[in-house]
Amino acid sequence: MPDLSWFYFICLLSATVLWKDYNGTLEDSLNAFEEKIGIRTILPDDSSETKVPYYIPPISKEEVDSSFILPDSLRRN
Repeated sequence: MPDLSWFYFICLLSATVLWKDYNGTLEDSLNAFEEKIGIRTILPDDSSETKVPYYIPPISKEEVDSSFILPDSLRRN
């Protein structure tokens, strides 16, 4: 019979992460753990609030012809 200790460890770890995320304490716990092992990185406050230098709209108003890549036998006429 195979040793299932890794399976149970991963199940317990996954359940703990889901529970802490549901309670809203996951980020605090991860920050405390990172500080314990010395890998905590603090990002600048304005890193996500800077405006992008340009904006490309996600939807273009003109129809895109993607049949240019198809061989001639598969193109619609």
